[in-house]
Amino acid sequence: MQVETNDYVELKHEILDGMRSYREDLAQDGADAGYGEAEIDECERILERFLASLRNAVADGERVPSRAALDRTARAAVEQTVRALNALNARCRYNLIETDQREGLCELIRGAVAEIGALRGEDDPTEDWREW
Repeated sequence: MQVETNDYVELKHEILDGMRSYREDLAQDGADAGYGEAEIDECERILERFLASLRNAVADGERVPSRAALDRTARAAVEQTVRALNALNARCRYNLIETDQREGLCELIRGAVAEIGALRGEDDPTEDWREW
């Protein structure tokens, strides 16, 4: 199972590009978005850590993880990611993650978890922790 397919790379870039575009549009009008490139870079690192954790969960080489172990690992990765994004968004006065980014983030997280076969039957694994 490959977690970071071109679809996820493309979706991650769309999310980050949306953040950049919004910030640039506001700057042209003389307004401050409440975040800068450093916060966008931090968001990218959070997403990369999430995808890496899922990749590592299925790439043990020696053994295939049990469904329960995979679910625990995926749930922990989702929780850690969502909480990190919550904290980042709060530091940005809740301006970093707008509707388009929220939808993209949920799609990326949901899709990557489904791709490794974890948390089957859960519509939105971010819901328990998501504040954005």
